[in-house]
Amino acid sequence: MVNSKDYTTETVKLIVDYAFNELNLHRIEAGVMPHNIASIRVLEKAGFHKEGIALKNVKINGKWEDHQVLAIINPKD
Repeated sequence: MVNSKDYTTETVKLIVDYAFNELNLHRIEAGVMPHNIASIRVLEKAGFHKEGIALKNVKINGKWEDHQVLAIINPKD
């Protein structure tokens, strides 16, 4: 049985593949609220690595929130 997280991971992998192989992007970066462990795990399973915390990076509902920055680099570059 496949759960929804597996579908999400596979979708992210397909998007990364398209971005690198069709759009020829060099790098993809994602920002996730640090408490959103499920999203961080999906990105890590898709090959992203943690780069650090961007402090007060995005204003959400009037409050500046930190974000965990993750990235993946095109292996062809």
